[in-house]
Amino acid sequence: MALGPKAMRIGLLRHLVCPACRDRLRPAPPPASDQEVIEEGELRCAGCARSYSIVKGVPRCLVTDVAAATITARTRRQYDFAWRRFGLREIEEGWEKDSARYLSLIPGELLGRPGSLGLDAGCGGGADLLRIAERGAEVIGVDLSEGVESASRATAHLPNVHVVQADIHRLPFPPGLFDFAYSFGVLHHLPDPSRGFTAIAELLKPGAPLITYLYEDFSDRSAMERTALRVVRAVRRVTSRAPGPILLALCWVAVPAVWLAFSLPARMLLRPFPRLAGRLPFRHTLRWPVLASDLFDRFSPAIEWRFSSRGLMELYRIAGFQAVEMRRYRGWVSWGFKRDRTATAGDDDARRAVLDSMARG
Repeated sequence: MALGPKAMRIGLLRHLVCPACRDRLRPAPPPASDQEVIEEGELRCAGCARSYSIVKGVPRCLVTDVAAATITARTRRQYDFAWRRFGLREIEEGWEKDSARYLSLIPGELLGRPGSLGLDAGCGGGADLLRIAERGAEVIGVDLSEGVESASRATAHLPNVHVVQADIHRLPFPPGLFDFAYSFGVLHHLPDPSRGFTAIAELLKPGAPLITYLYEDFSDRSAMERTALRVVRAVRRVTSRAPGPILLALCWVAVPAVWLAFSLPARMLLRPFPRLAGRLPFRHTLRWPVLASDLFDRFSPAIEWRFSSRGLMELYRIAGFQAVEMRRYRGWVSWGFKRDRTATAGDDDARRAVLDSMARG
């Protein structure tokens, strides 16, 4: 796969607003009349006079008070490291990732069509952004981490893709902009997932779908599986504080055992006992680099929420969605459609009740 030059397309400007005050952003210096891209520069807000850099072709629309939060900063550091190591490699080598399976469970019409505008809320290194944009919709990928640089480079050949670095709580877009949005494996790492749902809902048009993948809480699993999850979460509370290079080295040490205990047996059992194979973790690949990447993703986040089907349904409802559907695949692949009314301050009690009922680690 050829990776093109990194640059922000001028067409992105019609969608961007200041994440602090929601006024329009303008490039400085102004582009030439025939200019199509900007590689380096800045965007200035006419309303509050803030400025946002364009670095390596990616606008960095971060608001300091949000990005500097302690937990958010820890999470960002870990994923900065992960995407630098794995972002482009995952795409170039065609790694087997769970998100490819998510897409097979989601009705294709929910993920846009030519002429529609979508949001990838947490695009990481850009693998899902690439897959979905190739269907024809215009898609804007957003991530807090330096994964945006990998995503920008991987999708540079697609004129219908834009990449922005921003915090999901303060996204640089006007309300009611998007025809669809998706967020795979991101909202469960936020300090308050319900506020992430609400932030995305505000940006969707009425009737637009939000598609998510989120962890399940194992409340209906066996006692052995629930015990294994508790052990893993206890270990993660320690490993999430380790520097990225040390944690990755530990993941590589664990890879042979994971391969022998789960990946290889799952492949051998797939035909004679598909249901049993389907319950084993790390069943989706035999490749060691993919397993190392997955282990890092599992043990690096500073925070992790898990959901029952009922709790997830309630999160969608509070954020202003209806007609919610769910499919189980190593968690919940879900979607719902925005009502005319989104969440308000009156939903705070319900939001707190849902958070109290969820499993956090």
